[in-house]
Amino acid sequence: MKKQILCLGLLLGLGLPAFAQQAVPTATLSRADSAQAVHRLFSKHRTGGIVWAVIGAAFTGRIAGAAASGSGNAGGAVVGILALGGVPAGIGVGKLVRFSGSREAAAISALEAGKGLPHYVQRRLRNAKYFRD
Repeated sequence: MKKQILCLGLLLGLGLPAFAQQAVPTATLSRADSAQAVHRLFSKHRTGGIVWAVIGAAFTGRIAGAAASGSGNAGGAVVGILALGGVPAGIGVGKLVRFSGSREAAAISALEAGKGLPHYVQRRLRNAKYFRD
């Protein structure tokens, strides 16, 4: 029975017309698309930097206020401020510096001049979500 099904499949496969697979047309990205993606990337990372900096400042203020009102361990308060407030604030400030408006303008001008984007921008633009609406 298997031989009959295989022979029938072979005959049908040879007897019916076949068409080659067509290549899927790829979307060509223009410089305007890339510029828009760079704008969105920098905007989102600046927003994230602001959020991280505000969270760090809030933790710092809350821990410092609690340490000032109570007679707790001052060394523990300093460690808490550095660990819970300083780390998020440092991340936020780092993002704000790395994705500042001047760096965005430099990246856009390099893109328009035909030069390559900075490595940290290229790495983040590989993610396709910046090209979606």
